[in-house]
Amino acid sequence: MIWVDTQEDFDRTMARVAAEPVVAIDTEADSLHSYFDKVCLVQISIPHEDFVIDPLAKIDLAKFGEVLANPSIVKIFHGGDYDVRILNRDFGFTITNLIDTMISAQILGYEAFGLAALLDRHFGLKLNKANQRADWAMRPLRPDMLDYAATDTRHLIKLRDILKDELEVLGRWPWALEEFGRLEAVRYREKEEDEPEPFRRLKGIGAYDRRGLGVIRSLYNWRDELARAADRPPFKIIGNDVILELGKEQPRSRDELSRVKSLSRFHHGRYGGEIVKLVRSALELPEEQLPERGEPKSWIRDKALEARVDRLKKVRDRVAAELKIDVAVLAPRHVLTAVAAIQPTDVAQLDAIPAMREWQKKLLGEPFIAALAKPPQQMTL
Repeated sequence: MIWVDTQEDFDRTMARVAAEPVVAIDTEADSLHSYFDKVCLVQISIPHEDFVIDPLAKIDLAKFGEVLANPSIVKIFHGGDYDVRILNRDFGFTITNLIDTMISAQILGYEAFGLAALLDRHFGLKLNKANQRADWAMRPLRPDMLDYAATDTRHLIKLRDILKDELEVLGRWPWALEEFGRLEAVRYREKEEDEPEPFRRLKGIGAYDRRGLGVIRSLYNWRDELARAADRPPFKIIGNDVILELGKEQPRSRDELSRVKSLSRFHHGRYGGEIVKLVRSALELPEEQLPERGEPKSWIRDKALEARVDRLKKVRDRVAAELKIDVAVLAPRHVLTAVAAIQPTDVAQLDAIPAMREWQKKLLGEPFIAALAKPPQQMTL
C-alpha cells in the first residue's frame, strides 16, 4: 500500500494510473463523524499496487478527475452510488466507463452481495470489519486503517472478471451495462431540494396525527441546527427514537419529560429545557400551521390500480423465480405501479416510464401486457 499526501507523489501516481486500462476505485468519507461530511480518502488499485490518497492534504486532484472522465479507462467500484455522488459534490467530477461489482452480483442473483461476502465467496478472504465506523478525517491514520481502506479496492479487478464471465454465460452482461450507464449519470443533489420537509425522512411517522407531527418537525429542525453548528451527525446530538417518542408523549414539563424512557439523563440535563419549550410551542400552533399527514399511497387509494399491480407482481415474481434473481432487482414496486397506471397495450408504450430499463422491458414487457389484458377475476362474496 502506497500512501500519497503530496502533490509530487500524487502527480506521479496519476501518471501510472492513467496508463492502465482498468483501475479500481473507492472513497472513504466521515459521514458518521461530522454533519458536513467530506471525502477523506481516495483508494485506487491497479495490478500489483494499491494507492491511498489523502484529499485533505490540499492536493490538486484534477488529474484524478481526468482519469474518471477518460472513456478509455475502465473504473471499477463496489456499491458506487455514494462514491459517484460525493466525488461529484466535493470536486465536480463525473465518471465514464464505470463497472459496479455490487450491481453485477445483484443481477446474477447473489443473495449476499456486500464486498466482504463476495471476497469470501470467490477468494476465501475474511475481511476485518473493525474499521467500518472509523473516523477517516483523523490524521495520522493507523496502519490497520490504511490496510483496511486499501482492501476495498485490492481485489476488485479480479472480482470484476469473475462476475463478468458469469454474467456473460447467463446473457445478462447487457443488463449490467445498462445499469452501469445509469449510475454514471448520477449527480449529487442537495437533500433540501428533494425534500422540503426533511423531518419526513424519519421512519415510523405514518401513525402520528398532525399535532404529533408538529412536535416531531420542531424537534427535528432544532436537532439539525445543533448538528450543523457543531459539525456533528444529527444522530450524535439526539437519536431518531427519542424524537419519535417525544412526538408521542408530548411532555409539557420537566417532570413529564423524565418519563420519556429513551431520553438519557445526559440529554435531559443538557437539553431538557429546550425540548419542553419546543414541545409546548408545537402544541400551541394553530391548526393551519401543522404539517399535513402523509397521503396514502396511490395503490392503496385506488383499488383498481392495486388489483392491476397485484397481477403484474405475480408475473414479476414468476419470472424472478425462473431467473433466480431478487424481485426488487427485476422490477421494484414503483415500476409495477407505473406500468399499472398507464395500462400499456404495446411494449413501445413502456418507453413512457423512465425508471424502466430496456432489459426489463424485453423480459417483462409482453408478459405484463398480457396480464393487464386479461379480464379481472370475478370477486366472490
